[in-house]
Parts: sequence; structure tokens; C-alpha cells
Amino acid sequence: MLLLLLACGAPEGRLEQVGYRDGSDGGSTNGERGNVKISEVLWSGSVNADGEHDPTDVFVEIRNEGARPVNLEGWFIIQEGTIDETYVIPTSLRVEVGQHVFLAHKNTGCFPEPDAILPRLRLPQGDSFELTLRDIDERLIEPAGSETMPPFAGGYDYVRSRSMEKVELMFGGRGSEPSSWHYYTAAEVDVPNNDRVAENCQRNTLASPGRPNSPDYSGAYSTGSFE
Repeated sequence: MLLLLLACGAPEGRLEQVGYRDGSDGGSTNGERGNVKISEVLWSGSVNADGEHDPTDVFVEIRNEGARPVNLEGWFIIQEGTIDETYVIPTSLRVEVGQHVFLAHKNTGCFPEPDAILPRLRLPQGDSFELTLRDIDERLIEPAGSETMPPFAGGYDYVRSRSMEKVELMFGGRGSEPSSWHYYTAAEVDVPNNDRVAENCQRNTLASPGRPNSPDYSGAYSTGSFE
């Protein structure tokens, strides 16, 4: 019996699993759950200096909280709720450790230099939506929002539009929990975080695409700690 087992060799199951993509060939990488997060969503559109509201001018921001760079080419953003849609990140998009990148519907509005364009990107105006980030092999990475609840933060008050920002916790902070999100605040920061919003929109479009999120309403950054 022992000889028979030795002759059978090692199990073949591992060969059937999806291999880990490390990007060494210049292509996409896999992700690990919680290491890459949806960190900001502007679902309410933009408003320029003339008060013109453009509900199609929306974006989704992604932050790399992992220990290595990732290439998001071929990753999926799956939207469920009032609008069901699947978006595929179309181009090579390398995100360094700690870096924020954002994907916009277009580059002709208040966000002229997005890191990538998703021309089919559309987000409901105040109705429920959930965005789920999956890597190139469709592994679950991060959810944001809820397909049954109104947006957790952000909005348009007929004067200004504010984004929905993720509280920048060191640990925890699930994107599917309302407590993980807050409205963009105009509190003073050491480094301006709205410089990727067109100058003629910065007064009325309050967002921080491609930059660290603003402090929460307590006036402090929610960085988290072991305590």
C-alpha cells in the first residue's frame, strides 16, 4: 500500500488553481482582499464656476494599501443596485504603494486628467449602488456602498457637489459599512488635495480625485492605531 501511494505522487489539485500574477511579465497583477480599496466616489456629478451641474461627470478612486505595486489592467468594477453594470479597467494602470488613482467618465469636464477613462461609467443620482472591485481573475478585493441603501455620503445641494470619501483607517473600515465613509470636507490640509479638479470647478465641486482624502468632520485624520 505504501509503495502504491508513493507511485501516485503529489496531488494535482494545485495545478488546477488560478496562478498568482505578480506582474513580472509587464502584465496585470492579482490583488489581495483589503490591500486595494475603493477610496472615493463622486456619484453626484460636477458643478463649474457658473453653477452648471453635470450629472455625468463622475469618478471612482482606488488606493493601493498593500506592500507592493499593482497593475489594475483588466480588473473589474461591478456595479449593482439602481444601475447594474460591469466596467473593465482598459489600460495598463500601475499603482504604487500608498498611491491613489482615479477613473472618470470623461476628461472634458471638471476632471481633465484622470488616470484612466471609463466612458460607460454612470452612477445613480442619490439612488442605491454598490461597487465591487475584483482583480483580473475575478477575486473579490473590496466592496463600496450598498445595493439596497442610499449612498453613504456625498451629494448635490443645487449649489455644490461633494464626493463620498473613505475614512482612511489603518485597519478595518469595510467599504460596505456606512461608518466607513464621510462627505468631502473643505478643511485646511498641509498639501492641497483638490488640485486634480479643474480650477473653474474647485469652488463648487468638492472632491479629492487621485489624492489623499480630506479629514473627517471631527477635524482629524482617521488613521487608526492598535489602541
